Order: sequence, then structure tokens, then C-alpha cells
Amino acid sequence: MERDILSQVIEAEKEIQQCLELEKIKVRGWLERVKKESEEEFIQEDKRIRESLEKSVAEATKEAEAEAAGIVSKATTTAERLEQLKPDTLSKIITKQIEKILPG
Repeated sequence: MERDILSQVIEAEKEIQQCLELEKIKVRGWLERVKKESEEEFIQEDKRIRESLEKSVAEATKEAEAEAAGIVSKATTTAERLEQLKPDTLSKIITKQIEKILPG
């Protein structure tokens, strides 16, 4: 009778071991799938971030170029106006500016 009980216990332990091994295999498979999914998500997110960065840089460059063009245009207009001034008028303007800069 003890042998029957012992045999049953041993058989139960073998079944438990088999179940544990099967569960380990399932968990390893699940972990591999999760790992691959995570890697794919990371790659997609990295791609999205890089595309966003490129877009932001392009927009910032375009804005900077437009602002620079405005500054150049304004400077050109000012230079053209100054070129049309008579020497006497220009001298008076320069003198006033110098007086503002120099004390007394």
C-alpha cells in the first residue's frame, strides 16, 4: 500500500514537473513575442521622433530664412534712402547722432 501511495506521489510529481516545463516554454515564447513587439514599437517611435525633428528643423530654417530676407530688405531700403540724402543733410543727421552719443 505504501508503494502504491509512493508511486502515485512520484507520478504526480512527474506530472507537475511536465506542467512546469510546459509553462516555462509558454512563458519563454510569450517573452520573445513581447520583446519583438517592444522592439518594433521602439523602432516606430524612433522613426516618428526623427521625422518630427526633421520637420521642425525644416520649419525653423524656413522661418529664419524669411526673417533674414525681411531684415535684408529693410536694410536695403534704408540704404537706398540714405544714398539719396544730400551731403549737407547727411552731415546734419550725423552731427545730431554724435551729439547724442557724446556727453556735454
